[in-house]
Amino acid sequence: MKKAPSILCVIDFSKSSIQALEWAASMAEKLSAHLNISHPQRLNLLAKDNNMLSAKNKMEEEASRNFEVVAKKLFKNKTLSYDFQSEIGFIQGRVQEHVSHGNVLFVVMSKELINNNKESVDELLTHIEVPLVIVPDSAHILAIA
Repeated sequence: MKKAPSILCVIDFSKSSIQALEWAASMAEKLSAHLNISHPQRLNLLAKDNNMLSAKNKMEEEASRNFEVVAKKLFKNKTLSYDFQSEIGFIQGRVQEHVSHGNVLFVVMSKELINNNKESVDELLTHIEVPLVIVPDSAHILAIA
């Protein structure tokens, strides 16, 4: 059985990545696609006390709380199928993993997120097998009929 089409949106909870998420949600609704939302994080950058499991759990809890706030505002009146995952790893690895397991139509990221993760995204660009949509930092989200 073939998986339903999906859109993958990578976020970091910055204003620009939330704008990219808003655009991705609009496209998912228009295309009747499932929206996968990924929040990749680097565990070694945050676990200074060497307690990796504790650091991972704290990061995931904080990301889940942040997403709940965003979802209440952004998805309030939408009929949208979506899921959120706080993931440990580099952006390129997490995106490649999603693409390899599903029928991903395209990946959405904000320009700011790309600029802040240049090395990881450069690596992604050499291997990505689906379109990458870059949402400008000052994007105006238009309704697409």
